[in-house]
Amino acid sequence: MNKNEFVNKIREIEMPKDMQRRIIENCYMETEKKRMNKMFKRPMVVAASFALCVCLTGVTALATTGKLEGFFKDVKRWDGAVVGTSYEQATDEIDMKVANITDELIVEFTMLEPDTAPYSFLEMFGINEYKIVDEDGNTVIENETIEMSVLENNNVTVKIPLNTISEGKYTLVVSKLIGSAKAEQPLVISGTWECEFTF
Repeated sequence: MNKNEFVNKIREIEMPKDMQRRIIENCYMETEKKRMNKMFKRPMVVAASFALCVCLTGVTALATTGKLEGFFKDVKRWDGAVVGTSYEQATDEIDMKVANITDELIVEFTMLEPDTAPYSFLEMFGINEYKIVDEDGNTVIENETIEMSVLENNNVTVKIPLNTISEGKYTLVVSKLIGSAKAEQPLVISGTWECEFTF
C-alpha cells in the first residue's frame, strides 16, 4: 500500500479531523525518516514501529481495544534536532508490584507484552523517575538514582532504599522507567504506575 492509499484509508475512519491530521503527519514522519536511531535498525523493530504508525497518538488504539497503547516518540533538542527516542504511554504494558519490604522497597516489574517492541530487545531495566508520598500526599523521597537490573523471563526486581522514612503508609508513584540493551542508547519509558505499601 502506498502512502496515498494509506492516507485515504485513514480518512475513511470516523474520528476528529485533528486526530486524522496527527496520525497522517506521524505516519509520514515515520516512513520518510532518513536516519533512524540505532535502536530501531533491527528489522523486527523497524517493522513494529511502522505497524505502530497508526497508533502513534494512542487514541485510535483506545477506541478499538479499550486501552491506551504505547508509542515511540522522537526526543528533540531546543533547536528541533532529534537527539533520541522515548516510548510513551506504557502504563498498560508493564505491571508493577511491591514484592518485599525490608530496609529497602523491593519492586517487581513484569513486561506484559514481552514479544513486542521495545520489550523484546531490552536487557537491563530500572526506574528513571519516581516519588514516594505519605498518607497526606507529601513527597518524602523523590528521584534518587536507582541502579538498573537485569531483565529475566520478562521480570525485573528493583530496590529502592527506605532509610530516610519513618513507619507509616506510603504510595510509590513511578512516572518514568528506563530500559537498555548492549551497545544501544537507553530508552526512557513513560507511564503511570502506583502501589501502596506499609513500612
